[in-house]
Amino acid sequence: MVALLCGVMTTCVLAVVSGPAQSEVPITFTVPQSQIMLKISEPALRSDPVEGARPGYFKLSRAQPLLIVSGWLEPAQQYKGLDAFWAAELQSPALTGAAAPMRVETLREGTWEVVAYDVSLPGLVQSHLRAERVEANTWIDLHLSTRVADPSKAAKSRADLLKVLRQVQVVRK
Repeated sequence: MVALLCGVMTTCVLAVVSGPAQSEVPITFTVPQSQIMLKISEPALRSDPVEGARPGYFKLSRAQPLLIVSGWLEPAQQYKGLDAFWAAELQSPALTGAAAPMRVETLREGTWEVVAYDVSLPGLVQSHLRAERVEANTWIDLHLSTRVADPSKAAKSRADLLKVLRQVQVVRK
């Protein structure tokens, strides 16, 4: 099994616990204080560490077709609900001006609360999901994204991201 252990005082480090090589699935994330493990079973994802990331953060990516799955495991009391979460996200400079979200949709996918949106950039459209869930006193915040050059394929990109989200498992330790 491949596991990403996120410590309180360190950034996440990918470690092979036992069994398959890093390219195999599922990849498992947890933090010591959590009662859950997050399992991501999307083939071809690789650890993509971000230097200086805060504790509890993880990032995986696949080059072709592009897929990025990142997120945090945080104490449940930090989550104030999807509306408050999205309002705070919209304050980010990364989502203003030309990068302002389009086709914003809130939905439920199983037990996940989701905000789906697109960002139009020169020559491409990025599709994003922000998926939120509280389980066993842990707030799980996932960000899934991809991009396409043809704007008419943005709806398919969103559907593909939802398919990846459906493969994510949350299990108790």
